Amino acid sequence: MERTRRDVLGLAGVSVAALSAGCLDDTTPTADATGTPTDDTGETPGDDPDETPADDPDETPGNDTLPSDLERVDEPPYDISVPDCGEAPFEDGGRDPLYLCANMPADPSLSFTQATTRGRVLTDAGLELDDGQTGDELFVTLLTEESDRERVDDEAAGGVGELIAETDFGTHAVLLVETGWGSGSVYPHVKRVETTDDGVHAFGCHSDPCVVTSDLTSRTTAVRFERPDTLSAAVVSLTVGPDERWNGAAGEGPVSIP
Repeated sequence: MERTRRDVLGLAGVSVAALSAGCLDDTTPTADATGTPTDDTGETPGDDPDETPADDPDETPGNDTLPSDLERVDEPPYDISVPDCGEAPFEDGGRDPLYLCANMPADPSLSFTQATTRGRVLTDAGLELDDGQTGDELFVTLLTEESDRERVDDEAAGGVGELIAETDFGTHAVLLVETGWGSGSVYPHVKRVETTDDGVHAFGCHSDPCVVTSDLTSRTTAVRFERPDTLSAAVVSLTVGPDERWNGAAGEGPVSIP
């Protein structure tokens, strides 16, 4: 029987407990988000060679390409020690599944909260599992407007859907980080969110538990953060191994990891 995409991604009813990292803000501002509509003058952009077309309100914010000082794959800029699994689970003193983040600096950082689920979250963007898919993929995007809630899949599981639904886009934005493909027991985790000249740069890692499930899926982390003064771009650097880090930018769309 042919598998549907939703069967493969396993969105329904599966979530990882919401995680918090870095410096969290327990208060949620209540200011309303506002938008200014573009006036319709009846003129077609492009008639005047000096005319600048209005921004597309449906366009996803992002710089479309990585900053010049980042490679798609590089090495983590900090030391990583790989602990033995041992026989005890983490809660009983065994290996921390987030050990790849252990020596990563947590500051400076905007205040943020995060939640994770298996599969994609948006109905119109994200990773698609094609027949014969074997390589790793990365997808990064920003949710910055009230209207972005309409793009969220109604079946987005657990804390991710709630986190987005409860976001005040007047004071906060949401960064989505999706990685594929492999076990759903592995997930992206963000440890800090720094401000840049044009937006934010998030730093985090993949979890690496000793015991993993045998499913094949993507996994998405939603990070709600305080909006900086300028937010037109976002970059994510995700450590996935002791000597490997992936870098991606919002606006690139799904990218293959070489």
